[in-house]
Amino acid sequence: MTAEERKNAYARLLRECPEILTPRMVAKWTRQSKNTVYAEIKCGNIPAVPYRGGYLIAKADLIDYMVAHAEDAPAGRFSIGSRRHE
Repeated sequence: MTAEERKNAYARLLRECPEILTPRMVAKWTRQSKNTVYAEIKCGNIPAVPYRGGYLIAKADLIDYMVAHAEDAPAGRFSIGSRRHE
């Protein structure tokens, strides 16, 4: 699967996801821990804007992060086709 195909697949997977997310929402949608999301923000892997003591993340930036790190993720971390977003 090419990066563009992966990006389109993640966009379809996250179509119900809001355009702006908090780190907790990112954790929920990506099945990462909240602490992992904050660590990724701190090291610059996930672009985020500081807002009122927290962070805001654009869905487009989340998709770019997922495409860039899909190979790094443990099996099933960013599973295309899963719909886990309680």
